[in-house]
Amino acid sequence: MTFHLLKHFRVSFDNTRLVIRFLMFVGVFSWMTFTAKAQNNLFSHFSNVELRIDTNFYQLITDRVYVENEWKLPFEYSKNAPVVEFRIFPRKVGGKIPAMQLKQNSAYTIIDSLTLRIEGYYHCKVKFKDLAQVEFLNLQLQKDEGVLGIPLFPYSNTYATIYPGDGDLYIGDEKSFELVTNNSDNIAINPLWKKKNGYEYRIHRSEDKIWLSILPTVTGSIVIDFSVDLFRPNMVNGRPKYNTEQQTFNFNAKGSRLKFLTFDEREVIWEAKNPMGVELQIDNHRMLAINKTYRLEATDESGGPLIAELYTVRRLSNDKVLCLFRPYNYHKISSGYLYIKEGDIPKFITNINIVPEPKINQVSILRQGGSWVKSKQIYPGETVEIRLEGEGLSRTNFKFEDLIDVSTDSIIKNESVAHYLLKVPIDIRKKSVNIYSGNKKTGVMLDIIEYQRPKKHDFIEIDYGGKPVIAAEATQPILHESTIGDVIIQFNDQKIDDAFELYGKQFLEIEVRITDSENKLVEKQVIDDIVICPGENSPRSFSYTSATGCMNEIISVNDFLSNKTHSLENWAKVELIIRHRKNIYGGQGYTSRVEIIKSKYIAFDVDLSIPAGLIIKKVGEPGFPGLSGISLSMLAQFSFYQRGEIQKLRPFKVGAGFLAKNAFNFNPDAERDLGIVLLGSVYPTKKGRRFSFPLYAGMGYFLNESKFFFLIGPGVSINF
Repeated sequence: MTFHLLKHFRVSFDNTRLVIRFLMFVGVFSWMTFTAKAQNNLFSHFSNVELRIDTNFYQLITDRVYVENEWKLPFEYSKNAPVVEFRIFPRKVGGKIPAMQLKQNSAYTIIDSLTLRIEGYYHCKVKFKDLAQVEFLNLQLQKDEGVLGIPLFPYSNTYATIYPGDGDLYIGDEKSFELVTNNSDNIAINPLWKKKNGYEYRIHRSEDKIWLSILPTVTGSIVIDFSVDLFRPNMVNGRPKYNTEQQTFNFNAKGSRLKFLTFDEREVIWEAKNPMGVELQIDNHRMLAINKTYRLEATDESGGPLIAELYTVRRLSNDKVLCLFRPYNYHKISSGYLYIKEGDIPKFITNINIVPEPKINQVSILRQGGSWVKSKQIYPGETVEIRLEGEGLSRTNFKFEDLIDVSTDSIIKNESVAHYLLKVPIDIRKKSVNIYSGNKKTGVMLDIIEYQRPKKHDFIEIDYGGKPVIAAEATQPILHESTIGDVIIQFNDQKIDDAFELYGKQFLEIEVRITDSENKLVEKQVIDDIVICPGENSPRSFSYTSATGCMNEIISVNDFLSNKTHSLENWAKVELIIRHRKNIYGGQGYTSRVEIIKSKYIAFDVDLSIPAGLIIKKVGEPGFPGLSGISLSMLAQFSFYQRGEIQKLRPFKVGAGFLAKNAFNFNPDAERDLGIVLLGSVYPTKKGRRFSFPLYAGMGYFLNESKFFFLIGPGVSINF
């Protein structure tokens, strides 16, 4: 039986080892497959990428590291904004090197753009802006319709330490040591106190320096150890490490000559509107009298300035004393002890931060692509960075009524400055939002301002009796053959705002000019104070009401004119100049010019002509006649204009009238007669000529001889 048990145990153990080996094989295979895919995703486009910084050289083939779930090209930097050179070796597609371009990025500035070298690689040079703060660093390349990102992994060789000397520490006395480092921008500051055995410490920035502050809580020899967090890691054995090596220092903590009494709070806010003070608990001591007022001064000598008053109320069961603390001045623990005095005689020592009440003195706004502006005005739908400047700002978390706080941990926040990244809901209904400190209003508000940006005139339509036109698209004069009816201007308010872009009310003015056929000004009128509001499709439509002066009705131009458009002569022009009011938009805005011309393609006029040298062939007579003398003709003629052109005549006319043959030939033997003629003539087309020299051709009938005839020849024409 024992044998069978041992045999069964051996078989089970062997099976277990097989299962473990199988699982290890599957895990390794999966990791290798995933790694191969990650490499292939990058190396399918590039055979290699080289990076040069200072005197160091890195290659994607040999130096890549697998961090943050992808392969990256690492490089060590010492300056926070270094200049880096890249050589990129793309894989050929169809035997050719694919075209690429270097894209702009907020993380770097392009010094040398991407160029293809004769050796077959691309070269570029960039300057990084802030390597300690930038996240997900990539060199971005444009290829075809997509963007390729070359992941980069900057790391540093940052060290930080202190030189404490031989000084001692004292209970309740905060002592600060400057943190000496080769890369202060890479130090992650955490100003909160950390508790350890026998002491508390914190790392903070003050006066452009980084400090390590230590506060002992017990007397005797204490061992202080700390490490410093980093934004960019140090590389240790090929692995990133986001803090420095732990350092250890030995100190001797001593007690003070006076008994140190500790408050239950590390700091108190001096609220000027609260003269009664705040309730605190302080260590009990047999010499501390109850129902007594003590002075707190920053010096043990007599006549020191009053920092605060301490009124003891009663002793508590937790060996504490309840007291009222009334501050009258500011104080920092790092500035030294506070002496609890009875009159001018010190009885105890203590320490506490007396800080100003959080107060906002100034608000500034930064919009994307812009600069900081001192303002409290924000717009619906936008995301802005708000900078609050004042006192005690690090000790409270400000809240913004009805706004969405999308701030990250990297946003700046200290005693005098606090930054917030805020998104304004596009459908917010309030005209102003309060800034809260905790649950209390600070008295500072941000104003919600409606957008007031000029919109392209694609929402303005003009109807004149022909095909309606959009003002923004009317770039050519409109030739209208029939009578110009009432010119109607109407507004499509649905085209002003949409869910993605807001423009707000449109403040317009329209100048109407009437000119005659000779382009002389007949009448000029200006229609101003036109306010067009976005329609119901706008997310902000509820804020645009008739009470706010919106005027979305159609405009009839004839209501403003003395010379009505339907009474205009041929080739008269109605000109509409539509523009945004510059006093509203600061000189910016759009201007559209719409010209409507009453055109005529057939004109009737009477010409007086003096033909000379006509060749007149009478019907039925043999031979070819000679030239006639100076004659006189009066013709009623039709002129023709070229279509699509403004007052441009065609070079021919057709008409009928009378011809006085040899009317100015005073030779007694001259043959005179009066004929009725039908003529076609070819005229010079120069506009505005009173005299011209046409060429006539046609036929007629002599009244005296009662004969038909044909004629051709030149003449002198007089227009009137």
